Amino acid sequence: MLPVINHPWNVKTSDARDIQSRLRQQVILTPLSDSIYTIAAVDVSYTRWDKIGYAVLGIFSVINDNGNEAFTIKEELIKTRIDSVNFPYIPGYFSFREIPILLPLFETISTKIDVIIVDGQGIAHPRGLGLASHLGLIFDIPSIGCAKSKLIGEYSEPGMHKGDYSDLHIKNRIVGTVLRSKEKCRPLFVSPGYKCTIEDARKMILKLCTKYRLCEPIRRVDEISKTLRKSYQNK
Repeated sequence: MLPVINHPWNVKTSDARDIQSRLRQQVILTPLSDSIYTIAAVDVSYTRWDKIGYAVLGIFSVINDNGNEAFTIKEELIKTRIDSVNFPYIPGYFSFREIPILLPLFETISTKIDVIIVDGQGIAHPRGLGLASHLGLIFDIPSIGCAKSKLIGEYSEPGMHKGDYSDLHIKNRIVGTVLRSKEKCRPLFVSPGYKCTIEDARKMILKLCTKYRLCEPIRRVDEISKTLRKSYQNK
């Protein structure tokens, strides 16, 4: 699988900002297909002491879709990569830090992906192009951002029951959902990335949250990336 949009990645922050501002004009939000069979999830773990990234791409099949009930998924394929990360850690520019290490993993697969889910932001981003939007756009695949913390925006605290949610606003514009994915747990910050609506993103993530706070595909790749990092460090 190759990207349909290419641009430089090893750039200055000012250039990265210009690229984000240009690409956000191409982000479209359309209803997600009712037929989701294959989900890709990505995560990159880092160390505090060097510039090494531990990247994971997971492919999951939906083997049971019970309408409004939770999805049952099956892990089909896991790809990992360890490499240096050149772009600095700057909030709002994670796609320039993470996508370069993820691209070679996508290039090794030929599976048709129906939606990409990332631990990060979609349009809930200062320039409307978070990691999920950027990744979905360059591959022309629907994408959803499911972050553990807020990057930008204002919201009211949702109710404490699973499924409760409130709107996430940027300057009175709704850009995502603050979703209670588990009883009495901290909420997730869900926003559409590309070719997905705010409502579809919320419903999809909630269906993928079973026993845990994190949706299952993200929980799994997050777990693998941390294990990969620890095993490498202990060598």
